[in-house]
Amino acid sequence: MAGRLSFLGRVGPQRSLKGSGAPGSPGPGPLNACHFPPHGCSQGVCSKQTLVVPLRYNESYSQPVYKPYLTLCSGRRVCSTYRTTYHVAWREVRREVQQTHAVCCQGWKKRHPGALTCDEAICAKPCQNGGVCVRPDQCECAPGWGGKHCHVDVDECRTGVTLCSHGCFNTAGSFTCGCPWGLVLGPDGRTCAERAPEPPTSASILSVAVREAGHDERALRREIRELRGRLERLEQWASQAGAWVRAVLPMPPEELQPEQVAELWGRGDRIESLSDQVLLLEERLGACSCEDNSLGPGLNRRS
Repeated sequence: MAGRLSFLGRVGPQRSLKGSGAPGSPGPGPLNACHFPPHGCSQGVCSKQTLVVPLRYNESYSQPVYKPYLTLCSGRRVCSTYRTTYHVAWREVRREVQQTHAVCCQGWKKRHPGALTCDEAICAKPCQNGGVCVRPDQCECAPGWGGKHCHVDVDECRTGVTLCSHGCFNTAGSFTCGCPWGLVLGPDGRTCAERAPEPPTSASILSVAVREAGHDERALRREIRELRGRLERLEQWASQAGAWVRAVLPMPPEELQPEQVAELWGRGDRIESLSDQVLLLEERLGACSCEDNSLGPGLNRRS
């Protein structure tokens, strides 16, 4: 695409300089004037160029269309007139636009092709270990690293600054603290403190569990004895009530009065409820192996 080129920045007269040329190019050759800008670099820009570029493109527009038609005028005369309508048409447009282009100084580049500043430095060898290229061929290293390319590990333990309360051990890019026997590293990772008391052992926990199981067993046995006594008394009453019913009621059961039936059913429900409670307690006692005086697998029987 053809265009006219004009310069906004001042570069100075063009001349051929003897030198090594661009980095990596063999032998001497002419140097770019922006390698040594006479007025220095502003935001890494040596000069700005404005390029006038002709453009040609198609655009749409509304084109009027006149359509004649006949209509009836006053006096019963036929008149000719027209109406205006519009439709979309296309036309070719030619115009010129100006594009500004920034020329970067040596060691700087643009963050994207259309940028007008050159604020990204270039390092011939990449910065390592998290370092950032902040100026041409100059790295800013992350903590714990040094050297021109951030490739040298800094020994923090030898800087003369007390970092650990007891022992300091250098690592790649950092350091760790250590403690002598009997002390442990605190939450800050730098100071040592005494060890916390150890939690109770499994043997002590087991002895507590055995004692608690013994108390539970005795309580269950007491409750079972009480419920069995109540059940025996209710069974005796039921036997007496049955004899009384057979003695006083020669008629069929369906002829009993409602209140008599309700009383009999209530007492029967009490007997059934107590029987269920005894059965449940016996099952619980059997689950913890209390029938053979043992507290579970792995525990010795008590004599």
